[in-house]
Amino acid sequence: MPQDITAFLADVQKSFEQFCTRWNGHDRFERNSWDCPLGKINAVVQRGDVFEKASTVYCDLEIDTPPVLAKTMNLTAAKMRALVLEIHFYPVNPHLPKPYMELRANIIADRIILAGGSDIFPYYPDPEAHALFAAPIQRICKNHNIGYEALRKVRADFFKSKYTSAQVGSHAGIYSFQLDEARFPFFKDMAEGFFTSYGELVEKYKDMPATPEQLQHRLKVHGQLAQWVLLEDEGTRFGLDKGIPPEALLGPILPPLAAF
Repeated sequence: MPQDITAFLADVQKSFEQFCTRWNGHDRFERNSWDCPLGKINAVVQRGDVFEKASTVYCDLEIDTPPVLAKTMNLTAAKMRALVLEIHFYPVNPHLPKPYMELRANIIADRIILAGGSDIFPYYPDPEAHALFAAPIQRICKNHNIGYEALRKVRADFFKSKYTSAQVGSHAGIYSFQLDEARFPFFKDMAEGFFTSYGELVEKYKDMPATPEQLQHRLKVHGQLAQWVLLEDEGTRFGLDKGIPPEALLGPILPPLAAF
């Protein structure tokens, strides 16, 4: 099963590169890797006319088993292997929402616990974009007999600023902290559906005209996202505290430009 997970995440990275090549119109990527106290990190970044920055960062780490996870899952192992893949797109056009996907597999002894999800971060409220992104996820959940609304609520409850109470993202997407390995087929379909649903949004919004004021507003939203990552995301702080180089952890996922 761990080999299936690593092969699947490698395939998702290939899908990311194919998606970037299609929409940014070239196949030139920046590739970097780091060895840190916890393990290996690889990042791939592309810049272009549709996405001023598109990135994926993959981590294969050995970490302490989080106490909350150990308690809720009745785990006794002190260490676990964490396979984590994050994907970010920062579009040039403010009418096109910024998407995000995280895929995670926690391997503890002979158990595999899957986690992750996806969402969009609109620069302006757009019910139509929300519905377009949510529809494929809803179909996938239905096909696997999984409650979309329950997983959407997990995301909505967690991804909210504790300082401003503002929601982080549109909450059209879903998130799960604990998926049994038997749900691996759902996990795979969720990732594949991400590129399908976001591709529809790119097609619809990438060429819409934008004013200078709208472009500046996009940078302000980037500032809000950077604030979340730097101040409120527990995983980011955990990684930095454990010795992951900031350029490896923050470089691929932060926006290229932001206003505060």
